[in-house]
Amino acid sequence: MSGFASVPIDTWTQRVGAFAALPALIRELGSDPFTALSAARLAPDALDDPGGRITYQALGRFLDLAAERTQCAHIGLLAGRFWHLRDLGLLGGLALNSATVGDALHALVHHQHLNSEGGAAFLMERGDWTDFGYAIYCPNVPGANQIADAVVAGGFNYMRELSGGGWQPTAVLLAHAPPCDVSPHRALFKLTPRFDTDCSALRFPTRWMETRVAGADIRRLRRLEARAAAVDDGAVVKRVCRALRIGLATGGSSGNDIAKALHINRRTLNRHLEAAGTTFQELLDDVRYATARQLLAGSHLPLDDVAAALGYGGVTQFMRRFRCWSGGSPGDWRRKVQRADASALAAGTA
Repeated sequence: MSGFASVPIDTWTQRVGAFAALPALIRELGSDPFTALSAARLAPDALDDPGGRITYQALGRFLDLAAERTQCAHIGLLAGRFWHLRDLGLLGGLALNSATVGDALHALVHHQHLNSEGGAAFLMERGDWTDFGYAIYCPNVPGANQIADAVVAGGFNYMRELSGGGWQPTAVLLAHAPPCDVSPHRALFKLTPRFDTDCSALRFPTRWMETRVAGADIRRLRRLEARAAAVDDGAVVKRVCRALRIGLATGGSSGNDIAKALHINRRTLNRHLEAAGTTFQELLDDVRYATARQLLAGSHLPLDDVAAALGYGGVTQFMRRFRCWSGGSPGDWRRKVQRADASALAAGTA
C-alpha cells in the first residue's frame, strides 16, 4: 500500500458549514434534495448540522447531481454567494478577529484543515498583486467545477466582510472550462472571470492586505488560536498532499519545500512517510496525477500549461509520466473523458 492508497478515501472529509443550505436551494429550484442525497450516498440528514462532517467525494457527487437534477449549471456559484465567515465556525472566528485582512487570510490558509481535508486555500503575494485561491487535493473528486465556483463565490463574500463593501477583485480565476452562460458569474463578481486556469483564485491589489478588520477582538483571537492549535491537523499523508497541492500552485513542491511548510526537517518527513507506508515521490506523483486528471477533464487548459501547473519543465516530460500513470497520452485521456461526459449529458444521466 502506498501513496493515496495508504489513506482510505472515506476519511477525506469536509465540514458541512454553509453547505447546510443546499437542500433548501435545491427545493427552490424545483427539485427534491433527498433523492439527490440518496444518490450521492448521503443520509437524509447529512447536511442538517453545519458542524457535522461528510466525505469530500460525497460532497462533490451531491453537487454534481444537484446541478443535473435542477438543470442549474451554476448551482455551486448560487450556493457560495450566500456564504459568510460565521459559516466557517472556528475558522471564521479566527479571520473575523484578526487585526488585518492579511492576518485573516493567513489564518484561513493556515487553519483550512479545520474545515476541509479535500481542498486547500492558499495565498500568493507577488508585489502589487495577491491571489487568494483554492485547489483540490483529494483524489478522484467529482463535481470539482461546482466546488470551485462555490468556494470562490464564498471567498468573494469573505473579502468584502473583511475589507468593507468597496473591495473588488481585479480578476477572478476559475480552473474549469467556461459555461455556456457566464452571466451569473459576471453578475456576482462584476467582471467576467478568466476560465481554464490551473487554480481558482481571487486576484486583488496587495494594498488591501493592510486593511484593518473592523470589530476584531485580540483577546478572543488568542482564545480561538488556542482552540485551533489543540485540533489534530490530520494524518501525515493528508498534510503532505495538502502542502504539495499548495506547492504546485505557488511554485514550491520539492521535498525540502514541503518539509519547510510542515515545519519539520526532510529526514523527519521521510521517516513519517515511511511509517505511513509511502514515500514523498509516491505522494508527489499521486497529487500530480490527480491534479492532471482534474485539469484535463474539467478545463481546456493547453497541455503545456497543465505540465507547468504540475511543476514539469516541459510537456514531453509530463506526457511521458502521464503515460506511465494511465497507460495513454493526456490528450487521448482528455478526449475520452470529455466524450463520455458529452454522451452522458445527451442521455440525461450526467
